[in-house]
Amino acid sequence: MTKHLTLILLSALLTPMLRAQTLCNGNGNVVVYSNYDGGQLTINVDQNIPNLKIGICTYEDCSVIITGPFAGNVTAVRYAGFQGDNDHCGLGLTGTTVTGVPSNIVTILFAPPATQSDPNGNGSIICGYSCESGSQGGCNTATQVASYFTSVFGGTLRSYYSIYGCWPLTPFNVSNGGNCCPGTTNTPTASFIASDTSICPGDCITFTNTSTGNPTSYSWSFPGGTPSSSAAANPGTVCYAAGGTYTASLTATGSGGSTTAQQVIQVGPCEVPGCTYEQAVNFNPLATTDNGTCVFGDCVSNCPADLDGNGTVGVGDLLLFIVAFGSTCP
Repeated sequence: MTKHLTLILLSALLTPMLRAQTLCNGNGNVVVYSNYDGGQLTINVDQNIPNLKIGICTYEDCSVIITGPFAGNVTAVRYAGFQGDNDHCGLGLTGTTVTGVPSNIVTILFAPPATQSDPNGNGSIICGYSCESGSQGGCNTATQVASYFTSVFGGTLRSYYSIYGCWPLTPFNVSNGGNCCPGTTNTPTASFIASDTSICPGDCITFTNTSTGNPTSYSWSFPGGTPSSSAAANPGTVCYAAGGTYTASLTATGSGGSTTAQQVIQVGPCEVPGCTYEQAVNFNPLATTDNGTCVFGDCVSNCPADLDGNGTVGVGDLLLFIVAFGSTCP
């Protein structure tokens, strides 16, 4: 009795550690679960992942229950394993079953051929209990298991979870990922959002990083901007003083390589309203459109013939005089 109680306590303590949150590829659509002892595996599809495909590999019989708000996104479930009847988990299982999704998307196979040859793993897909390298005691290497399911599904590995013993009775949330990424490297996908892509000279833009795939470093480039570069995940605000067409870029780097995203930024030309007459007291050299606000100081009182108020007596004043000529004054 004491032994069983100790095992239960150890399981309760270890389960959170076993469920380390690891995504192999945040854009992937294949999730894989493998162990030796089988048991009841409950998968909670709590994240909106289009075209989700689920792979399961055990040596003993397994009862797979799929649930969650996005279970309808699951398009294929495949079990590949030995399906032994030793019932190490004490659940009375006498076969492998999958419930919670339409039966026509479920495939249950006994020891199908491995798609990847490995001297440390079995030639057929029968079980997987570790992410470690080396001999697997007759089971498959994690790389073999992951390769098999991504090959038959034609998808990309999103997460992989593997243990030796029975599945924990609490559900696995798809959003929690797995505990390793066999045979994969971390190549992130760079992306970002610019608060605006067409501004006037002197205005600023906020850049927000939206890269996926767990990048380990970032390199931003802002030609024509201040600052002109950044190594932060989110560089914040960048200001552009002069008009022109510029290309902002972000390179996100992970252990598997780098990808780059770009965005064209158009600075000007912009209409700037203001006084465009150089003779005016409030002349604005940056103004491109006169808005009728010019003030000419004493010139208005000293130049009675300046009918249009532009500070000079010219053709415009003559035209205004001709229009008014002959009018009866009050």
